[in-house]
Amino acid sequence: MGCINAQNTISGRITDGTSKLSNVHVVNLASGLKTSSNDEGWYRILAKPKDELQYTYIGMDTVSILVEDVTKILNIKMNLRVEQLDEVVVEQKISKQKKLAMTYITDSSVVNTSFGYISPATVAYHLKVIDGSEFTPGSDILNAIASRRAGIRVGTVSNPATGVSNRALFIRGMGSVGYRTPALFEIDGNIFNDAPTWLDVSMVIRVGIIPGIQAVWRYGHIASGGVVIINTKNGVHGLREENSSQSYDRARLRDNFVTEKVVSHEEAKNEVPSYLLAIQNATSLTEALNNFDEFEKSYSNVPYFYLDCYALMYEMFGVDEADKIVEENFNQFRNNAIWLKSLAYIYESQGRLEKAHALYKEVYALRPEYAQSYIDMANSYRNLGFKESATSIYARHSYLLDEGLLSKDTLELSEILQREMDNLFTLKSGSKQIRVRNGDGIDAYTTRLVFEWNDSEAEFDLQFVNPNNQYFNWKHTMEDMPDRIRSEKEQGYSMADFLLDDALPGIWKVNATYHGNKQFTPSYLKATVYKNYGSKLQTKEIKFFRLGLKEANQFLFSIVLPSEVAHN
Repeated sequence: MGCINAQNTISGRITDGTSKLSNVHVVNLASGLKTSSNDEGWYRILAKPKDELQYTYIGMDTVSILVEDVTKILNIKMNLRVEQLDEVVVEQKISKQKKLAMTYITDSSVVNTSFGYISPATVAYHLKVIDGSEFTPGSDILNAIASRRAGIRVGTVSNPATGVSNRALFIRGMGSVGYRTPALFEIDGNIFNDAPTWLDVSMVIRVGIIPGIQAVWRYGHIASGGVVIINTKNGVHGLREENSSQSYDRARLRDNFVTEKVVSHEEAKNEVPSYLLAIQNATSLTEALNNFDEFEKSYSNVPYFYLDCYALMYEMFGVDEADKIVEENFNQFRNNAIWLKSLAYIYESQGRLEKAHALYKEVYALRPEYAQSYIDMANSYRNLGFKESATSIYARHSYLLDEGLLSKDTLELSEILQREMDNLFTLKSGSKQIRVRNGDGIDAYTTRLVFEWNDSEAEFDLQFVNPNNQYFNWKHTMEDMPDRIRSEKEQGYSMADFLLDDALPGIWKVNATYHGNKQFTPSYLKATVYKNYGSKLQTKEIKFFRLGLKEANQFLFSIVLPSEVAHN
């Protein structure tokens, strides 16, 4: 059973999206414990699952977070408070990140990083920026960078394992005293420990250099020598006009047509961590396993490393080699509902339904008070053909609600649960009807899209694009739907469903923009596509997606089906 009385230490950093915030008041509303963020924005406080942490700062919107069983790190982004006065029209807020993205092409001081856009004007430390136009074509990338700014030199670093010396960049300054530690490299969102001596300077758009101490809190101790961020022409940087290299036209009327860049699956493969790049570029199983072993030395305590590598190895080399990764490292996932659910999502997308079911049972034991646990268990039983067991799960959930042992469900969750149960009972009854209309006016036999995510802190946008290239956005963010996100935590669910009817036939596309999860980890998304929903012809397909590329609209999948979107 899940333990709801264990007290955890919650820590993190508080910023306004770009700069640290000190003296932010942090209060545990349940226990009365109080603390404040230090000069670097860091804070630490004790809390139990279901406790509420409140963050307040003059001039900023108050942030409230409900603590969960797995909560350990909460990096908080606070937004400026905008007051709307009588007879005064307040201009719609545009986030600092979007403003920087809009001006990226025209402002050579803006750099795109894996944690967002930065510039010397928006950070509290000394950020050095080099525009690609400053480099001489044909020059060596390391010498080119070192020659353009003071305090940087080219040297060598020896690999103790191989005895081979490699060229490196060393940054003088706080955190990299005496040039002792080489700089880490981030190229188009990917981390490299070794200097990219292979990179052609003509491909460089911009370079940003972050000193060691400031780099550590973003990248960890591997960045104690500082970080060199390189934006290249192969990456997706800045908002641009559709199918054009021209900068974003902020004056043009957008309406609801998709005009921004959408990252394709092929492009997304290049925007993954270095360990995935190394494996996917391997030409043999032996090379892939060697790359895995090498990166495991640095990621041995990182659960998502094993999840990512398992999924990729399964895709490239099949079940046997992939399963070894999970079997030998299952302790990374044990007793953590977030990682167990993530692995279950992957198994379901692979059709390995019994293995997924075993994991959902573990999550159910860890989180018996979560509505999502009941939904996942019931659907898993249905996947295995045990409809009676699925019915029993829903009956138990209803009983616990009636007895007051579970929190009363909200309208959104009630409608999702009702749809799940109606669908179960309709198909279980053996109905041979081809088309009926539900009492709520929703066509029973249509398309239903169900999205579930592993981490309740995950913030993202889902974009549904119709055959006319017009879109509907559903924004799962604290800024856009704080009440729903609070309800999700109170009731214990992390899902949303969308119904499609036959009003507009053609190819629909689904995209996603990931904003983060208050940690430095990816989130995982499961999408279930039901066709002919509610009829005996009903089918479903389960898809799995890794959300790691931030602030980029990424293509997920398309469906050759009709419809206008209605949602909960």
